[in-house]
Amino acid sequence: MTAAGKAARTTCLLSCACVLVLFAVSTRPAHADPWIPAAGHGVVDPMLRYFSANHAFSKTHFGSRTYPSSQQRETQLRITGSQGIGHGLSIEYDLRGGAVQEARHHAGQQVTSRASGLEDQVIGLNYGLRQTRSFADSVTLNAVFPTGSTSPSPALGTGKAAIEPDYQVGIARGAMFATLVAGPRVFLDGAAVQLRSSISLGYRVTPRFRVSGSVFYVRTLQRQQMVAVGDRGEIYNLLRVGAKLEYLPTGRLRQFRPYIGYQDSLAGKGIHAGRRIVLGVAVHY
Repeated sequence: MTAAGKAARTTCLLSCACVLVLFAVSTRPAHADPWIPAAGHGVVDPMLRYFSANHAFSKTHFGSRTYPSSQQRETQLRITGSQGIGHGLSIEYDLRGGAVQEARHHAGQQVTSRASGLEDQVIGLNYGLRQTRSFADSVTLNAVFPTGSTSPSPALGTGKAAIEPDYQVGIARGAMFATLVAGPRVFLDGAAVQLRSSISLGYRVTPRFRVSGSVFYVRTLQRQQMVAVGDRGEIYNLLRVGAKLEYLPTGRLRQFRPYIGYQDSLAGKGIHAGRRIVLGVAVHY
């Protein structure tokens, strides 16, 4: 099978999986638990994300200053979610696939590189510690599977398996909520450890609409020795902010929550500085 055929097959499989999940959950009643889902309940969140950048952050230090670089565009299908399995446990997942195009000028000509297919996948087991309607925290052990291509121009994955223990906390007060997820991503056979954290603040401005803002931060701790070329995909340093508008329907469609989001890169090191548009629908069942 050709590369184009493999890419088309991957896109088709991801789309079919998304449709099947949506069809399955649409026949189940909504569940009111805002934190760890009960057994047989959960949430699935398929989304399309479009990223575009023609500038990059410095390769030598972490900061907000950017420089002209190759143009990078990515169209990504991402499916995240949580499935309750009982006894305070849930399975969490972050599945990704997409198409990346990178164009750069060399010797007076534009050279374009393309890659498409699966990216690295994350699946974890989450255990609730304290669970009330206004406060909850939990611990998660995620496994990162290197299913993405490591072709350097452009790459879709790191090529290295990793584990990611996280601590999660959520607070809800009336129309407001806040969540925090933080923990390291440790590569099992690599040269770096990533420290990752994400904060989200939201407010229900009307009975049907909710707005939220988010901050995502990741810094990479490198070993002292030179990082091998095959390990450079692990080096990830970024500060990104985002905003999201979510619609909360009632009646028979109350479990479907469509949204639109925008994300912008504020600071980083050795990475493209770009913007992202996100369209998705969170389905609670």
